Amino acid sequence: MAPSGAQTARFTLRRPEDQDTGCTLAYVPAPQNALYSQNQINTRTRLPGWQAIERTRLAAIYDVQEQSLFEQRGVTGVQMVADLRPRPGLPARAQAVRSFFAIMETPRGRTTLVCVAEKAGFAARRAEFEAVLRGLAPPG
Repeated sequence: MAPSGAQTARFTLRRPEDQDTGCTLAYVPAPQNALYSQNQINTRTRLPGWQAIERTRLAAIYDVQEQSLFEQRGVTGVQMVADLRPRPGLPARAQAVRSFFAIMETPRGRTTLVCVAEKAGFAARRAEFEAVLRGLAPPG
């Protein structure tokens, strides 16, 4: 996929039968992170205040159902499960899907994974989304 905004890379991962579900992986450089080691970034990520900021970013348009930290390849990240909040102009289809978000920061930038599945089948696909996450190696 073509990157948008500040993204320098963006990929879509879908099953053949997926139309508007599946995963999107994006990378945004963050030159300000270069001032910190991965351990310092991980310490910041573990802070409740940093996690609250990330939750607040999503909460503007999503109802966050779950939030937790994860550790992967020396990087601490945050993952969330959320449903789009109903609002005028939003297609009815939006209420039938649930999203899985994972955010990882490194000295080079931010990697974000967003996976979407039918609410009815989300539990079954979540393991698949987590496997995609475990396969990621963000630029360090």
